Amino acid sequence: MSVGIIYTRVSTKEQAEKRLSLDNQEKECKAFAYKQQNIQIPDINIFSDKGESAKFADRPELQRMLQFVKNNKGKIEVLYIWKIDRLARNLGDYYGIKVALGKYGVKIVSVTEPIDDDPVGRFLEAILAAAAQFDNEIRAIRSVTGMRQRVEQGEWPHSAPIGYIKRNRSVVIDSVYGSKVQDVLNKFATGLYSVTDISRYAFEIGIKTKSGKPKSYEAMKKLLINFFYSGYTKNKLSDKVIKGRHIPLVDEEIIYKNIDIINKNKKIIVIKGDDLYSLRGTLLCTNCGNKLTASAPRGRSRNYSLYQCGRKTCTRVITGKKASVDVDKVHRQFRELLEARRPLNKGIARLYKTLVMKAWNDEYGKALETATQVNREIQTCKELRFSTNQKFIADKITEEDKNEQINRLDEKIETLEQEKVEMDSYVKEKEQVVDEAMTFIQTPDIFWNRASTRSRRAIQSLLFPFGIPYDFETGFGTTEDIDSYLLLNKITEKKAKKDDLVATSGLEPLTPGL
Repeated sequence: MSVGIIYTRVSTKEQAEKRLSLDNQEKECKAFAYKQQNIQIPDINIFSDKGESAKFADRPELQRMLQFVKNNKGKIEVLYIWKIDRLARNLGDYYGIKVALGKYGVKIVSVTEPIDDDPVGRFLEAILAAAAQFDNEIRAIRSVTGMRQRVEQGEWPHSAPIGYIKRNRSVVIDSVYGSKVQDVLNKFATGLYSVTDISRYAFEIGIKTKSGKPKSYEAMKKLLINFFYSGYTKNKLSDKVIKGRHIPLVDEEIIYKNIDIINKNKKIIVIKGDDLYSLRGTLLCTNCGNKLTASAPRGRSRNYSLYQCGRKTCTRVITGKKASVDVDKVHRQFRELLEARRPLNKGIARLYKTLVMKAWNDEYGKALETATQVNREIQTCKELRFSTNQKFIADKITEEDKNEQINRLDEKIETLEQEKVEMDSYVKEKEQVVDEAMTFIQTPDIFWNRASTRSRRAIQSLLFPFGIPYDFETGFGTTEDIDSYLLLNKITEKKAKKDDLVATSGLEPLTPGL
């Protein structure tokens, strides 16, 4: 008895559920081979591509079948297919496969189409192969047209960029990466970072390639100027820029700034002025009591950033003492001064946290309550969705009613999920406020070093409202206790031993945003 092989393919879930299913194709091919031509098909001779496209290079089982025929030259006589379009949807591919099989003496038989080896059969074979290609090209046109229409309506038919995720065909902000991408876009727009610097920063906070490496220079540029993050959609399917249906991460002004920076229309900002001399206005000359000024005189090889007294009577010529000092040295000494003021009594930290929590308690509690309520509503919707499917399975509701209910629930779940992302972010902000406040009271030196110029000045004004004397020879020397810390110490001495420590009225917590 002769031996043959079978090839079957489905490309979509819909095909797998109808007559085109792999099992049906295989069953009909086997029956035809045995009854019509008395040819046996062992299981090892059956090759099936499930959920694959019609492209020749994308089908692993087809490739394996051709290799199998080559390895068994002279042993295989015929290839059975259910229809020509199962083997190929392109004329070139079809006849390429036919020629390859013909080299090893294998002919193609379609069990549902009369393609006999005669002039009429070969003509019909060519017509059927051409029809398969025509149908494939029409599908491609419809698919592209459909995607173009969706894009022009503000939808996004492709995979979502990092910072977003696809949920029920809609694009929503990713709860993990959304805030991180937002942070990267905003930081680069300040002009303080190069593309390489921001790529390094992005990697540190978890934005990386699929292989776990930092994004390349070009990949990071594309991310920084992607208008999708400002709420718009545009791709090769349409030449229009459309307002998308997704929620933007940043204002479009941020993207324009990033484009300007990358295109060299806006120079990278050099830190200077108050950003460099953050203690200017706080430091006092020990000789005359005036506030120290700052400058950056040019040396032989570079500029030297200095704090100095501008009064002529305090210059080295007159006093014989140094009249200026390096900025970095002063900042290091200032951090050491703050470090020395770290509270030794743990009661101070407990008291301060009580004060901060009391100030935020109402608003923070509302945020937590809302987030919890949203979670409950999401869970309720999911349970209703499951119940609806169960009723349909039990034949208690019609398919139409089931679909209507499921669609309504899916829309509500999607809305709630987006609200949850926003509430989680809001709650996180409140937690961050408390954390930063505690960092300030426990490690003021670290907090000051990480703070923005504006926040540094606020800290300096709080701790040294009348300024702080600085000697160019000895530095800060011995300073009086900081008023706010002294007040906390006094309160703590009286109440630190009590378990139910309660803040005294009238003492306000540190201004949020520092």
